Amino acid sequence: MKLYMINYKDQDLLALEKEEDIYIIPGTLKNCPEYFRSIENFLNYGDKNCEKLLDFINSSKLEEIKIKKNKILPPIIKTPQNIMCMGLNYEDHIKESEKVFLKDIKRPKYPIIFTKSTFSINAPFGDIPLRKDVSSELDWESELALVIGKPGIHIKKEEAYNHIFGYMVLNDISARDIQRNHKQFFLGKSLPGACPIGPCIVSKDEINNPHDLKISCKVNDVIKQESNTKYQIFDIPSQIEAISKSTYLAAGDIIATGTPSGVGFARTPPEFLKHGDIVECEIENIGKIVNKVVEQFYQ
Repeated sequence: MKLYMINYKDQDLLALEKEEDIYIIPGTLKNCPEYFRSIENFLNYGDKNCEKLLDFINSSKLEEIKIKKNKILPPIIKTPQNIMCMGLNYEDHIKESEKVFLKDIKRPKYPIIFTKSTFSINAPFGDIPLRKDVSSELDWESELALVIGKPGIHIKKEEAYNHIFGYMVLNDISARDIQRNHKQFFLGKSLPGACPIGPCIVSKDEINNPHDLKISCKVNDVIKQESNTKYQIFDIPSQIEAISKSTYLAAGDIIATGTPSGVGFARTPPEFLKHGDIVECEIENIGKIVNKVVEQFYQ
């Protein structure tokens, strides 16, 4: 099941994809239960939410619609807490970072976790704001993101997949100059619009193995990143176990699982996003998000 949030007739509605066509449930316009009016509501409804949604869909007449990309919203507008992210989770990304910093970076013994503000979430085809007075070194990072469906704490690896609802594409836009100046991740990762996600959430039953998916990023149609999720150092169950050992995971939480090599700051010479650039992040069997970088001016 591929679930979207769309704006249709001035309403934000749940939609689904079947055979590459997008459908709405006409009942969502009038008599839809409150818990199917958004993905957040749907995820918070309970453990049986998938079955309830399928029952509702099967008892409704679907209506195919043609939806413009600018009407496709982020699948999740606001997470219960900050987006959780994996740092240095691909060996080749560690190697390229070593060349930049001119020092050995040890393969992490434990997952490196940082967060992005939930207010950084952007639509899958929304513009990425560029404010040069804030940062002149915006960088791309194509990542597989997972969405928590069943809340929990102290989750063991063998139970981890029971807590996942599905997967989506995430671009972890990063302001490298802010990271460098402040010696931490959060501020440089949390600019408005710095977290495009989507284009939909693909339910976990449609992804046989999340650790064997092609992942890529293009800028202006030039391939910058091209890898596979099988090269992650810490697999998804290990990530969930590590995070939930210390803190609670809620339904609707997002975990970004790390980026492979090919980011802009590690190139020779370094490359950063500029006004008019088109960034495409794509993951096999999930989809593609495409965002234009647009410079903003403030008085």
